[in-house]
Amino acid sequence: MTTRIEATRLIPGRGDVVDNGVVVLDDDVITYAGPTDGAPSTPDADVVSTDTVMPGMWDCHGHFMGVYEADVEKALTTRPQITTARSVGDAMKALDAGFTSIREVGGVGVFLAVAINEGQVPGPNIYGSGATLSMTAGHADFHSLPLEHSRALSIAAWGEDGVVDGPDQARAGVRRLLRAGARVIKIHASGGVMSQIDDPHLPQFSKEELEAIVDEATRMEVLVAAHTHGKRGMMAAIEAGVKTLEHGTYMDDEVADAMAENDVILVPTRFIVELLASKGESLGMPEYAKKKIRETAEHHRNGISIAVEKGVTIANGTDIFSSGIWGRNGEELGLMVGCGLTPLAAIETATANGPLTLGPQAPNSGQLVEGMDADVICVTGDPSADVSVLADPNNVTHVYKAGVKHKG
Repeated sequence: MTTRIEATRLIPGRGDVVDNGVVVLDDDVITYAGPTDGAPSTPDADVVSTDTVMPGMWDCHGHFMGVYEADVEKALTTRPQITTARSVGDAMKALDAGFTSIREVGGVGVFLAVAINEGQVPGPNIYGSGATLSMTAGHADFHSLPLEHSRALSIAAWGEDGVVDGPDQARAGVRRLLRAGARVIKIHASGGVMSQIDDPHLPQFSKEELEAIVDEATRMEVLVAAHTHGKRGMMAAIEAGVKTLEHGTYMDDEVADAMAENDVILVPTRFIVELLASKGESLGMPEYAKKKIRETAEHHRNGISIAVEKGVTIANGTDIFSSGIWGRNGEELGLMVGCGLTPLAAIETATANGPLTLGPQAPNSGQLVEGMDADVICVTGDPSADVSVLADPNNVTHVYKAGVKHKG
C-alpha cells in the first residue's frame, strides 16, 4: 500500500525544516521525503494532508511496570498478570502519543514486545532490557525485603534476577538478560532515588564488574545503559565503555567533556524528576524517596544545561514507570527546551538520536529519509516553533508504524 503525506512543513529529524513537503510510504519503507516539487507521482496512493509530518518519536528511557504508585516495589508485590495487562494499555497510549519506539530499561517490555511483534496487540517498537543489573544493596536490590525474596519476586515480575556480585556473576547476568530477549543491558552504576538505603552520590559496581558487563554486552553487539546520578558513577561507567548515561544528575564540566570525547549519550529523564518533585507525595512516593528527590532535582536541571553547553549528544527519555502517566511522553521535549535546546534540537533528541542508544541493534528509523523505516507521524501545529504541541496526544493526528496506520 502507498501513502502520500502532503504537509505544510516536513521535519526530517535531523536537518532543516522543509516547507511544503511530501513523504511517500510504500508498505514499510519511506520511498520519498522532500519538497513537493520533487515528489513522484502517486496516483493510487492514500493521500493525507497535514500541518506537520515528522518521524515517529522515541522514548529512550521508560518502564512498563504496570503500577499506579510512584513506588517501584509495588511492581514486585502486584501479580505479574495484572502489571503486564496494564502495560498493554500503557503501550497503546505511547503509540497514540506519537511514540513509535520505546527503549524500555527495566520492566516487562521484552515480553510485551513479543505480543506486539506478533500482531496480538497494538504498540510501539519496544527494545527492552528485561531486568536490570545491580550489585547487592544496589539500586535494583529491594532493600526492605530479605535478599532471597527480592530475587524470587524479581524473577516473577520481570523474568530474571539482576542482583550480581563479582565479574563472573556480572558476565553471567548479561547472558541471562540476553537469554530473556534483552536488546539493551541496563545497569546501576550509582545509587538512586527510588531505592531505600543507597546514596545517589556513591558509585556501584567495581571497575572489574563494570568492565566484565561492557565486554560481554559489546561482544554480543548490545549497548550498556547506566543509571547514574553521582559523578563517580558516571566517570566509572564512561571509563568502562558504557555508551549511554541515564539521568546524569550531578553532571559537571569534567563529566560532560568525557562524554563528548567518548561519544557517550545522555538520556536526561527530566520529566520524572519534575513530576516526582512536584507531585510525588500524591503519587504514593515513599518517604525516603521524597527526601532524595528534593536533594537532586535542581542539580539535575543544571547538569542537563552543562551537557547542552558542552555539545553532549542527548536522546529523549522520560523514565515513566507508572500506569496512568504513559502518553505524556512528549512533555520531555519542552523540558529540554527549558534546559537550553532549541525546539528543533529537542525534536532531534526524540527522533534521529533515538536509534543511537541501541548501537549495532539500532533499527533504520528516526529520520524522514528515503529507505528508512516508515515510522511517521502527522501533527497539528508547528512543533519546530512550539515544541509543546507534541505534549498533547490530541495534536498527533496520524501515526504510522512500519507503514501501518495506527491512528488517523
